[in-house]
Amino acid sequence: MRGSRSIGVGGAAAAAAAALLSSNAADAGPQPKYGWREVWAGADVSSHVWLLYSGATVAPYGHVYSDGLRLRIAGGYGKYSYVGTRNGELNAFHADTAYGEALVGYQMGFGPLTAKAFVGLIGIEHDVAPFDPDNPVRGQKLGPKIATELWLNMGPDAWSSLDLSWTSAFNTGAARLRTGYRIYDDVSLGVEGGINANDQGEDARIGLFTRYAWDGGEISVASGFSGRFLEDAQALRDPYVTANWLTQF
Repeated sequence: MRGSRSIGVGGAAAAAAAALLSSNAADAGPQPKYGWREVWAGADVSSHVWLLYSGATVAPYGHVYSDGLRLRIAGGYGKYSYVGTRNGELNAFHADTAYGEALVGYQMGFGPLTAKAFVGLIGIEHDVAPFDPDNPVRGQKLGPKIATELWLNMGPDAWSSLDLSWTSAFNTGAARLRTGYRIYDDVSLGVEGGINANDQGEDARIGLFTRYAWDGGEISVASGFSGRFLEDAQALRDPYVTANWLTQF
């Protein structure tokens, strides 16, 4: 899902990237200048959940669009609430949640398709109050994580993306599919659908988004409805808003 990285790793990556770009420039003349670091931050809010998150990905032997090794760290913090019947009484519960992860992966292009695959470790914490013995998602857990990110260019103006992840920590998984159309320059409008799940249950969502990209960054905002769709087909009625900022340098 969504750790700390030593300065030494960043310095070594910078030196490697600088040497590689310098060698390429000498061999092939002027080259496009792409960053080798990608940093992002965002927020996700609904009526009973809010989450702030950020992260960074490094391409130590190239740039962010080149095939090759990727190193990633990410983390987040938020709060949520829920209600449940315990001993015949309806109770309200509140929780703080946080996570941190460190992943290593590889990026490869296949014509119009760009694919990334990651594996690593994640730690997740759910601090629930009052104590809820019926909730399997509480306390701290550390586990392996796997993730895949796909981006498909469908002609000059249309594109789709698919992000998938899973970890054994509380059996937490996520999936998000987006399809967008560039209506002007790199301003896109589109639809999205996704699901977030763990041992406590699942939360599905469907909505619309807008994305504005420029050389070296992007901003996207999405809004729609979410709920426990697998339990109740009429449950997608909780509004949500997601905002994300990303830069490359």
